[in-house]
This record gives sequence, structure tokens and C-alpha cells, in this order.
Amino acid sequence: MAGILVSLTFCHAQKTLKDAYADAFRMGCAVNSQIAAGRDGRSSDLILKQFNAVSPENDLKPEVIHPRPDTWNFRAGDQYVNYAKNNGLWALGHTLVWHNQTPSFFFNRSDGTPKSHDEMVETMHSYIDTVMKHFAGKIDAWDVVNEIIDNDGSYRKTLWTNAFDGDGDEVVRLAFKFAQESDPGAELYYNDFNAWRPEKRDGIARMVRMLQKNGIRIDGVGIQAHWGLNYPKNEYITAAIDTFASLGVKVMITELDVDVLPLTREGQIIGQTMSDPQFQLEEFKTYLDPYRDGLPDDVQAQVTTRWKELMQLFYNRRDRIDRVTIWGLHDGMSWKNDYPIPHRINYPLLYNRDRTPKPAFEALLAIPE
Repeated sequence: MAGILVSLTFCHAQKTLKDAYADAFRMGCAVNSQIAAGRDGRSSDLILKQFNAVSPENDLKPEVIHPRPDTWNFRAGDQYVNYAKNNGLWALGHTLVWHNQTPSFFFNRSDGTPKSHDEMVETMHSYIDTVMKHFAGKIDAWDVVNEIIDNDGSYRKTLWTNAFDGDGDEVVRLAFKFAQESDPGAELYYNDFNAWRPEKRDGIARMVRMLQKNGIRIDGVGIQAHWGLNYPKNEYITAAIDTFASLGVKVMITELDVDVLPLTREGQIIGQTMSDPQFQLEEFKTYLDPYRDGLPDDVQAQVTTRWKELMQLFYNRRDRIDRVTIWGLHDGMSWKNDYPIPHRINYPLLYNRDRTPKPAFEALLAIPE
């Protein structure tokens, strides 16, 4: 009996995420510049072993690629796509039309006055066309539009929608039209957070149907999964997956991490309010940053349970999910250490800071068995 147990343990240790879920969906991981450029070999080795798809954390965002009106910088993006293609990884482009991490000159003339409607159309067209043609044949799919729907299902008042006089439909129609023309071989996605909220879910579905009615291709919807130990409700996640799948598009779980720190229990906080210096004061840090010396065993158990129930939910819906992407490899590289409050110590990913797997990792491997 002891020999059998040893053999089973050894086999289980050799199994990888991409192998365990090979018959269900792609397993993806976000990579940063250090990984893509070969400066973090330890993380790269784990990613190549465990995952078969990658997303760029920041290297394909407008502020990186087109930081000034007369400057295009594809170096980081090229390193990312070369990393993906040289290692046989499916590669996402993230993201083309987004109000964050987009330079102000996209929206304003050199004298600071807002661009006209026609100028904005040309700005969008030029950017999408230049970027997608540069990466044509190297990027498998693009997040064409990112985070343009509000929690109530309407369009958010962002720099992009404001520039089009609030007409979010026009922003989305043009973005997907230009993307389809610029690289017909790439799949085209919409990506958003809180897509599980019923009103927002229905707003995204309406937008997808609008594109389809206008004969404009959209291939998938990405459900950003920056979630916590006790939110969102699993039934909301299931309903969102089913709603988007019913539209005939692919459904992806994107940007998955599990926040263990206080404050975000009711959902992702938007804005910079919580970065105010007052939240660095001792009495606030004691409550808001409680695990500076490590994660207690009881919280680690909660983390494992949450990861397991989420992945079980995805696995149960594997006929409707094309990809599950985790937003980073190890806790030390997660954006959740600094958002919405800077300099906290969070534990939202499957690997510890020393790149050893957490109990949650083993729990995920066991689900498809």
C-alpha cells in the first residue's frame, strides 16, 4: 500500500495545469516585461510548464506602444509576442481601446483643446490599424474594447465615450470594425470587470447583440475575475457565463485572482480614494494590511476553498468556456499588492513569492480527475 501511495503522489506532482484541463479550456497566465524579456527565468520556467496561453500585463497598452504623438515603441510588445511564439503559446493582445493607460494626446490637440469627432475617429483608426498590422500573424486575439460598460448596463462616461458625445455604440462599432479590417485573422474580444453583475451583464449582452445586428464581428467576451474570498456569488458568475455563451460568442475567464485582504469584500473598488496617505497610518494598516508576516493557516484554507469552488464552476461549464487566465504567476508580481491601497501584502495567486505552489494549486489539479 505504501508503494502505491508514493507512486500516486509522484504522478500527481508531475501533472500540470495545462495537461489537467487540456480537454476543458486553455490555461493562461499574465506575463510582465521581465518574464517576456528573459530576465525572470524562474517564473518563465513555471509558466512554460503549467500554461499554454499568455496575456501581456502592460506591454501592449497604448501608453507603452504610443507614449507621444511622434513616438511608437514596439520593443516590449515584440518581446512579448516573440516569447509566446518561440514557446508555442497562444497569445492575447491587451488592449486597444481603453480609457486608462492611454495618453492624453489621444483625446486632445497639442494646444489642449478636445479633438473633434472626426479627429477622434481618425485617432482610433490610425492606432488600431498601426498596432494590429504590426503584430498581424503573431497575436491570436485582441481585447478590442476594455471596460466601457457601467454597473447599471449603460456606457461609462470615459474619455472615449465623452469624445463621441456619449455614443458608446459608435465607439464600439468603429473599434471592432477597424480591428476586423486591420487583422482579419485575429479573434476580436470585449473584456470587462464586474461582468457578473446582472445589470452590467445585460448591458454587455445588449452591446454584443448590437454589433451582431450591424454585421460587425465579435468573437468573444472576457469576464475579468478580480474576485475575493466571498464575492461575487457563484450563481451570478454562472448566469454571466450562460448569458454570454447564448450569444454565440466565446467566453473567457480573464484576469483571475483571489483577493484575501479587507476592503474589497463587496467587489472591486474604482478610483484612487483608498490611496490617500491616511490609509498608511498605523491604525488603518493594522486592519487593512493584516498579513505582513504571512498568511494564517485558516485563511490559507479559505483561499484553497475559494480557488477550488471557482475552478470547479468553470470546469462544470467547460463546454462554454474557451480560456481561463490567471492574472500573474506569484503573489509578488500581483497588482493587488498596490490596489486599491498601495504597499500592502496580498496573496491572490497560485504561487507564493518564492515561487512554490500553494495548496490551492494542488486542489485545482485534482478537479478534472
